Amino acid sequence: MRYISLAAALVALAFSGSASAEGDYITECDALVSHPEDPDRIAPGVGDVLLLAGRAACEAAVAEDPENRRLRYQLGRVLFYAGDTEDSLPHLEFAAEAGSKQAQFVLGYIIDEALQGLKRDACKVEDLWVRSARQGRFAARVSYPRNVALGKFKGCEIQASSSEINSFLDAAGEQADGYYQHILVEEVAATYAASDHAK
Repeated sequence: MRYISLAAALVALAFSGSASAEGDYITECDALVSHPEDPDRIAPGVGDVLLLAGRAACEAAVAEDPENRRLRYQLGRVLFYAGDTEDSLPHLEFAAEAGSKQAQFVLGYIIDEALQGLKRDACKVEDLWVRSARQGRFAARVSYPRNVALGKFKGCEIQASSSEINSFLDAAGEQADGYYQHILVEEVAATYAASDHAK
């Protein structure tokens, strides 16, 4: 999560009474902990999270709405930042299982990098990232094909066909924002096209 840290700006708590288009209300947890690239976020994202205030706000929000995948992801995020890995994982896993493409990508990243002492599990990463890619998360649509091409999921059941992986890359090309993201997609597409999996 620190790897995508953007310029932080705390959102005024006046947002906490605003409603989103879906009829969901921006909580203090949303204002303090939303990730800038989370497609589920309903408040402007923050890169640098205030750990104590964010944790308290998200614990209170989840206590009121424990089935809310967005709030569960945000609580998992702030707990992980605080180094409370054991407490963060159930929230990240809940959000991922509930369909949060952000939680699916981030949990896969955490496991892939073996952050905070977690054991690497390539097949779990493959499962999380293919689900996130299928739901449209740009980072997963790039990371998944790259890791398939590099053989990082060797020994796993690769869930996506070559045609589906190419569709992820095509969609990522359409989603790419700016020069560098376009170059990234092109580089990954070339790497994938040259790989054994693509043949």
